[in-house]
Amino acid sequence: MDIPREIHRIEIPTPFEVGTMNSYLIEGDPVILIDTGPKMDEALAALRKGLLRAGYTLEDIDRVILTHGHVDHTGLAGTIARENEHKGDSSTVVSIHEADSNRVLNYETFTKDRVQSYIRIIEMAGVGADERPMMPVGYLESYFLRFGESVPDVFLLEEGTTIKTSIGTLRTMWVPGHSSGSCCFVCDDSKLVFSGDHILATISSNPSLDYDISEQISMVKYIRSLKRMESLSGYTALPGHRDPVSDLSSRVAELQSEYSSKLDQMKGVLSSQPRTLYWLSRKQFGDYDVNSMVLALAETFDLLRILESKGEAIIEENAGIVEAIASN
Repeated sequence: MDIPREIHRIEIPTPFEVGTMNSYLIEGDPVILIDTGPKMDEALAALRKGLLRAGYTLEDIDRVILTHGHVDHTGLAGTIARENEHKGDSSTVVSIHEADSNRVLNYETFTKDRVQSYIRIIEMAGVGADERPMMPVGYLESYFLRFGESVPDVFLLEEGTTIKTSIGTLRTMWVPGHSSGSCCFVCDDSKLVFSGDHILATISSNPSLDYDISEQISMVKYIRSLKRMESLSGYTALPGHRDPVSDLSSRVAELQSEYSSKLDQMKGVLSSQPRTLYWLSRKQFGDYDVNSMVLALAETFDLLRILESKGEAIIEENAGIVEAIASN
């Protein structure tokens, strides 16, 4: 694949199982950074080193563009903005879609609310006390809070927002699913798309994390957004994690097939006997570890809600525990 020389991929360490995160520097006027990595010393050092290799410093960044609001992609936005305060009216602009803006404008409050939602889904799934993460709420809050901070202001992106760069115009494609405000940035001139976590080469995009704050079923929104990518046949995706996707059309088809298979698998597990959300998640995803529990429960819940919308499942709540059965 032919990547313009103005683009520099900088691998940023994260504390999460997904591993490193890809930050992309686009040289030119303005100097643009797509995604930042989490707020941690190792990430900041890696970012500085990557910028230096390309001949830049944090102070040279004119604009930070965030593909979505998850902290492994946004945590250093505030640090970069502070490094550029001396520019006055030309200070670094942090850009993000409106649907994810609260994640960076009010990071502390949003994070505490999300931790509570993680606790709620574990409780309503019927996870036994001996199988739950052995971490108090206060610890979980402080753990996630350390990796990000609120930024004072953002420029709100929306579908179709264009951004001038040295490699051509980036147009914003809103692709809700992985998060409510996930965006891809498409450069038609270079046949490239900065895909964030919407399209990843070898791993799941975890499209159900917003299961409780999305107006629609998150996985349904993701699948619809995935279909929009069919229009980018022949483009190369530069994703938020791991390697580029050179055959975007094939990867989109693989993901569509994967989620269709997951629905079929879940449908096959259901019977006339009520099963808890947790029990069903184990049948669906096997012997996952405790760090993957919320992801597995959220995706299982979305799969069940999709089947319910098709008349193929019935979801019930008994004594605060979510259970499901086949509808026939």
